[in-house]
Amino acid sequence: MRTFFTTTIAFVIFFISCDQQKSKENIYLESENVFDEAIEIHDEVMPLMGNIMKLQSTLKEKKENISDEETLLKINESLQSLEDAHSSMMDWMRNITQIPEQSDVDPEASDFISSGEMLKIQEQSLKEVKNVKTAILTSIDQAESLIKEL
Repeated sequence: MRTFFTTTIAFVIFFISCDQQKSKENIYLESENVFDEAIEIHDEVMPLMGNIMKLQSTLKEKKENISDEETLLKINESLQSLEDAHSSMMDWMRNITQIPEQSDVDPEASDFISSGEMLKIQEQSLKEVKNVKTAILTSIDQAESLIKEL
């Protein structure tokens, strides 16, 4: 009877540890997928940074020949919007948290993974890069519309 009890306890501990390992792997993989999605969005809008610079240059040139205060205000707002979008991308890139290779994960850092903290960080990063994308696309559209008006 004692052997049966000891064996049962050993199996329970084994299955719990396997489940915890599986959970860590699932959280790691989910974190990796969220990170990859954020990078895809970055890669989609990063080439537009050159457009932002060109639009800023064009608006600054147009601004030199305009004396109407209302138009100058629109130009300044558009320039600020473009600058904010550019800065947002730079800030996002500077602050991104890389996912370590699974083989490189320090066993002591496994609590960081299993607690879901890494996943939360990646989800926040994804949310931020989606906002960056919106800011970039919106500021470009507004600047292009304004240039057409001028």
